[in-house]
Amino acid sequence: LSPRLLVGRIDPEHGRVGGHKQDVLDVAWNPFDDNMIASSSEDTTVKIWQIPDEGLGKTILDEPLLTLEGVHQRKTHQVLWHPVANNILLSASFDPLIVIWNLESGEPAQEIDCHPDLIYSIDWNTNGSLLATTCKDKKIRVIDARKGNVIQVQDKSCLQPFISISTMLKIC
Repeated sequence: LSPRLLVGRIDPEHGRVGGHKQDVLDVAWNPFDDNMIASSSEDTTVKIWQIPDEGLGKTILDEPLLTLEGVHQRKTHQVLWHPVANNILLSASFDPLIVIWNLESGEPAQEIDCHPDLIYSIDWNTNGSLLATTCKDKKIRVIDARKGNVIQVQDKSCLQPFISISTMLKIC
């Protein structure tokens, strides 16, 4: 019987990923590896997980492939894989700090500290050279991902209603 056709209560012994010390706030699948996920947590860490081809079954996966830590000082609320470069991952936290991680070394490739307040949303442009962010200060920033500097700041009220960050990145 296909798992998609099953309904009802999940087996209490079902497999799960559980290695963070506090609540997980975001999860993202790696676009280059169908079995790899990244998770971010209130414990300030980002963890990379390798899911077996056959799935978890009843296994509790508690040992991550890699733990990224020591940079964020507050809850890490977002993780986002680079759209074209394998082994590059972005994390954003309540610091408010953006870290672009090199997963081959496990070290930050870039730390971006340009927001005066909480980062609400972040996204890469299609080739991964730019980032767009929204912030509690009601401004949208376009950031050069390699240099870490702000290229453009736009007051959100000046934009067309319902424009998405992805659309803005295509315009820029």
